[in-house]
Amino acid sequence: MRLKQVTVQRFRNVVEPQTIDVEDDVTVLVGKNESGKTTILEALHHLNPANRRDLKFDLVTEYPRWRLSPDRRKQGNLENVKPISAVFVLDEQDVADLSEALPAPPPVGAYCDASKSYANELYPSLRADLPTILRKAAEISELPGGDLEPLLGSDSLDAAITQARETAKELKADPDKTLQSKGLTAFATAAAKYQYLVGKEQIEQDAINAVAAQLPRFFYFSTYQNLPGEADLTALAEKVAGEVVLSSEEETVVALLAHANVKPGDFLDVNYDSRKAELQAASLDLSSHAFEYWTQNKDLKVIFDTDNVEVGRDGDDHPIMHRLLKIELRDGRHGDVETNFATRSTGFRWFFSFFAAFSAYQESEDKIIVLLDEPGTSLHGEAQKDFIRFVAEELGQTKQTLYTTHSQFMIDPGQYEKLRAVQDRATREKPDLGVVVTKISLSGDRDTILPVESALGYSMSQHLFLGGGHHLLVEGSSDFIYIQRFTEQFLSSGKTGLDPRLAMLPVGGVTNMPAFVALLGRRLDVSALVDGSKSGNRFGRIKSAAEANDVPLSALVAVDDVGDPDMPKGSDIEDLFALADYLRLYNWAFGKSLKEADLPATTQPIVSRVTEVEGDFDHALPAHALTENRVEFFESVDSKTMARFEALVALLNATLT
Repeated sequence: MRLKQVTVQRFRNVVEPQTIDVEDDVTVLVGKNESGKTTILEALHHLNPANRRDLKFDLVTEYPRWRLSPDRRKQGNLENVKPISAVFVLDEQDVADLSEALPAPPPVGAYCDASKSYANELYPSLRADLPTILRKAAEISELPGGDLEPLLGSDSLDAAITQARETAKELKADPDKTLQSKGLTAFATAAAKYQYLVGKEQIEQDAINAVAAQLPRFFYFSTYQNLPGEADLTALAEKVAGEVVLSSEEETVVALLAHANVKPGDFLDVNYDSRKAELQAASLDLSSHAFEYWTQNKDLKVIFDTDNVEVGRDGDDHPIMHRLLKIELRDGRHGDVETNFATRSTGFRWFFSFFAAFSAYQESEDKIIVLLDEPGTSLHGEAQKDFIRFVAEELGQTKQTLYTTHSQFMIDPGQYEKLRAVQDRATREKPDLGVVVTKISLSGDRDTILPVESALGYSMSQHLFLGGGHHLLVEGSSDFIYIQRFTEQFLSSGKTGLDPRLAMLPVGGVTNMPAFVALLGRRLDVSALVDGSKSGNRFGRIKSAAEANDVPLSALVAVDDVGDPDMPKGSDIEDLFALADYLRLYNWAFGKSLKEADLPATTQPIVSRVTEVEGDFDHALPAHALTENRVEFFESVDSKTMARFEALVALLNATLT
């Protein structure tokens, strides 16, 4: 199963339902401290925990405190409130595993809805949209596509079944259509078994249990789970044997030992030396993995050892001996000195502890979803970038991952569509406003999106001062987004996008362009894209800056160079859109319903015509609307729009030669 959506409500400072779309690989919750990011992860962890299996909701402490008494008076028993709900999509393995438990095998792509109440009851159920059910029934009954097509227009499963049976009955009277009649009858029989997917039938408890068993488990990790410098294996073995609830720190130690295929009690027998050898071998494997992504000090080694120490005396004054696990770091930079793990930097302790805690799940075939609460806050910026490289290149490729952050270094600005903004809007006067989760908008609350803005700025500075290659200067963020999104579309359809050697840099407007051309052109290869034509005054300033700094004039591209006679003279990048296409973006961005007939019938650029009717507006917002609605947009995009952007990309790529 793949997690697709999460809804949290009436849990701590989340009051009204907040629904979050989850990416197939990595989803990032961005917000300032105390915004509710951790609350969302912890609610999700409660749904089906992989670690802390004893985790339970507590109505008194976790229901929004100021609403507990009044809601009890209005609604009675609040134990039935479901603070966490999630939507999963079934894959082929789920179908295979559930086929025998259900009245009929669910189709691939069916949904599993799972929620958990404050009474800690888990409620899993299955559903699917009608066309998916009908196609699955047709597949089982081997109904030809021509006979299925009329049934796909039904407004309910019962209606489709009735229609199939009635048609079968009519065809039965014709000897030449007996097989077709039998096919429709078989289809109706197969479809009737899917009433459980539309809520018309309850499945047996055994089937509900089977569905619950297929749900992924959530592995939650925070700084409270760091490895200690040493652990009492004797005491830990007693806790494990007695099924005593372990602390987060102790769970990490047990996970570390599990990576070596040993348990705490294995070190208490006479063969503990061989166990220690296994542990040290596992430590080498774990260290090798961790140091692929820890670039701050490659000369560190993590050393595991054990020691038998006296922890007290019994009633007969005999020593009480406990075996301790000792974790130390050997530093090759400083004469191979070994120091206790607990004395090392908080950043490295967190980094290695995560690898230790997650090692039990890394290669596991169990369905695990990873929840990381403020990962790497104690890491240097470059180390944080190393960690998100691990998340992007490895962790997110095998396990869906959600993490929270307020750090610019934990954000990849090239993947900002995977970011979710978390903001607590509650005030003393209006506590019910609570936490709100939205997609990232750079026009949103500044404190919330500050890490995103900082990440964009940092990325720009890296390109400016550290990045090699060829830089393409564009006027603003809208140019950047339009070119990026059209490049993605071109590449997906086998066409040529912007050459990856061209690193785009928005310069903050055409007035800044001459300075950027001059400063960067002195020591870097640069190209520039500007609105308008090469005959305008503003282009003259850019041209002068280029000539003074040995930037070839062939590296300067104006939008008018696209050469489409239907575009207005002095075109902006927005004029590459067919008018209807741009108005769709404008209307999405501002919730309007502006039509071509509403605009003045002039030959002015699109932006000028819209401004004349609507007033000034933020040109970046329609670009963000393209990102948010890109699938719908490109499904019906005008061929003129595609051709113009394709021509522009070709002009920009030509500046490399």
